[in-house]
Amino acid sequence: MKKSFFSIVLSVILLFTLSIGVAGASDDLATEAPGRTFLIDKVKADSIEGTGAFANEEAVNLFDDDPATKFCTNIFPAVVTWQMDKAYVVDAVVICTANDNASYPGRNPETWTFSGSNDGTNYTVIYEGKASDLDDVDFTYFLFTFNNSTAYSHYKLEIPGPESGTVMQISEFILCEKTSAGIASEDYPSSGQKPSNGDIILGDLIGNEIGWGDNPDAGRHAAFDGDVTTFFDPLGLGDGYCGIDAGQEYILTQIVIHPRDGFLDRYYGAEIQGSNDMENWTTLYFADDQAADWDWQVIAEADIQNNTGYRYFRYYNEVMHGDVAEVELYGYPVAGEAASAPAEEAPSEPVEEVPAPDAASPATSDMMTLAVASIALAGALGFVSYKKRRSI
Repeated sequence: MKKSFFSIVLSVILLFTLSIGVAGASDDLATEAPGRTFLIDKVKADSIEGTGAFANEEAVNLFDDDPATKFCTNIFPAVVTWQMDKAYVVDAVVICTANDNASYPGRNPETWTFSGSNDGTNYTVIYEGKASDLDDVDFTYFLFTFNNSTAYSHYKLEIPGPESGTVMQISEFILCEKTSAGIASEDYPSSGQKPSNGDIILGDLIGNEIGWGDNPDAGRHAAFDGDVTTFFDPLGLGDGYCGIDAGQEYILTQIVIHPRDGFLDRYYGAEIQGSNDMENWTTLYFADDQAADWDWQVIAEADIQNNTGYRYFRYYNEVMHGDVAEVELYGYPVAGEAASAPAEEAPSEPVEEVPAPDAASPATSDMMTLAVASIALAGALGFVSYKKRRSI
């Protein structure tokens, strides 16, 4: 039997569940997930594999953007895996019920687990759903949002069984790309350390939205707000990062970092890393000592390793806790390298090339971050999930 909204809230309070539902309605799917990008056409059709199903009701129907078709099976656990055309940061999914859920109640999943992977073998659970997430209604979309900042190229849906009976069915399973959030502060950058070659790199912020102890003021934005008294505070040692999606590949010409006041030792092990897929990260700079004073640390281009051009840049530390007050990155787009780089002048005397120091840390893989929000009614901490629906 479906729980009333009051019962769901009561269950949250008593059982300290990790999500709450808020019902809504709209005329189209886009309104159900404002500001999000649906990844329907990004699924590689030939990669879809699923548990056996009834004739013409196979798992491939979950990704055809047609709620009139469905995935319907009586074989459990039902498992569906698929690959995207590249890695995406997914922070929401949409499930659509099928054509006769109202006539045959209990066909919704009893529970369901959504996981991501970058090798198609080792999966990380992103979200876990339950029977009360969905109603026994036909052709109805439900939106589920969750905190995730890790890009995955492979995904998996696992359903252990139906809510009741022997048959389970859903018609659509749509992934939504994470909403971008850019640098909002007019005070950024604030160091006054602009190099002669290259401009400040701006873009959408990536990494932890919320900092240590679920502090919303210590998330990624604090390292790009132009204020040295605020700071990014990761979830733990090597657990989380802050960075920028520059939108295109850049060559760095200067890095400027301001440590957190009172924690100069946590500058040791600081890394600036670059990536073009948010999966494989290359270390461009490694701080091999703590900061000498609470001031701007300026890293020249000659001290930047593996500087071949990257779209994504992050501040990361797996040696110390990794707090940082400000991060500024300067450079020029790879596409405009010839136009952006200053014209070379023939030196009157041979100039000795200054060798760059050896990279002190290897490239590291991305860390799964858990951005946790407080549930006001429950008085407990947990992920916030929004449930919406519309009939078509």
